[in-house]
Amino acid sequence: MGIARKPRKPPEPEPPVASDESTREQPAGVSVAVLRELQSFQGTGDEILDALVPRARLLHLETGKRLLHRGEPNLRVYIVTSGRLRVELDDSPLAYIDRGETVGELSLLAGSAATATVAAEEPTQLLVLDEETFWWLAESSHEFSVGLLIRLAKRMRSNNDAVEESIVLRRQFEQAALSDALTGFRNRRWLDQTLPRIIQRHIHASEPLCLAMMDIDHFKQVNDAYGHAAGDAVLLQVGRLVRANLRPADSAARIGGEEFVLILPQTLLPGAISAVERLREAIAGAAFRYERRLLPQVTVSLGLVSLEAHANAGKLLAQADVALYAAKQSGRNRTEWSKRVASGEKAKRTPPPRAGTKSAGSRSRR
Repeated sequence: MGIARKPRKPPEPEPPVASDESTREQPAGVSVAVLRELQSFQGTGDEILDALVPRARLLHLETGKRLLHRGEPNLRVYIVTSGRLRVELDDSPLAYIDRGETVGELSLLAGSAATATVAAEEPTQLLVLDEETFWWLAESSHEFSVGLLIRLAKRMRSNNDAVEESIVLRRQFEQAALSDALTGFRNRRWLDQTLPRIIQRHIHASEPLCLAMMDIDHFKQVNDAYGHAAGDAVLLQVGRLVRANLRPADSAARIGGEEFVLILPQTLLPGAISAVERLREAIAGAAFRYERRLLPQVTVSLGLVSLEAHANAGKLLAQADVALYAAKQSGRNRTEWSKRVASGEKAKRTPPPRAGTKSAGSRSRR
């Protein structure tokens, strides 16, 4: 069984072969015994190999010399008899082709240009089959045709695996670029990219949304007195407390050294106040240690804001920042929210009661 051959087109001139010292083409001069050892000719009869020898040519490539150029036409199939080829995509190595393997068959079969650049990884010798010889061999040898199909299938599967791995790596890099390396929370870049979409989604659905800006009080004193490693330990423990006291649907981003943004979707202001106050109290009541040494009490201040119609990310963050500044000016370790700051209402230690809540684990702050 041979490979189905396309209708023949009028013959086109073959690409010229460079005649410099790094690329030399000459009559094959290889024996049937050598061809029989190559993977591409496994099972092919000696009479076919005998007929192939005078029709094929040998090509010698020095290290770095290009065999195929991406985007350029190719009418030949090359079989590596010694050495190694490197397949390049955008100047990055994609795969390697070793002794007995073929290259160029995809572009010849599809009648298209080469899809990648191929160069010699080391001094390489190749058996060259022009278009006429390739089709003669495919039609004459069932074993050659089947072997070629198997190698093509393996190569396509390998390429698919490489593409899948590339996608996974790209996602990992994207994840790393949008995450804070220390705490694992999202970072400022993520916030800038995602917050506008979150706001628009809630406005479009007429759903409530609250946002809090949180800052660790006197954090510089911890770094100065105990070192930055102790400061990192404080940040990690604060991060654990944030995760323990917010819902899975909530989001947190570390946007500065000790500054965080908390996003509370589908949440009205009274429920948001209760939620961030519970977090504030959990942090204030926790014991912070570094290398078995007890650190001074750690507290946070928060500025809270609720979403209003026609708001945007910049305005929402600015309002939360004003509320946070008010919390700092009022003595720290407290929560202020934009409406109270705007009205000049005196801060209260006890947050307003939350309605419609059954449990902390499954609360709805609507």
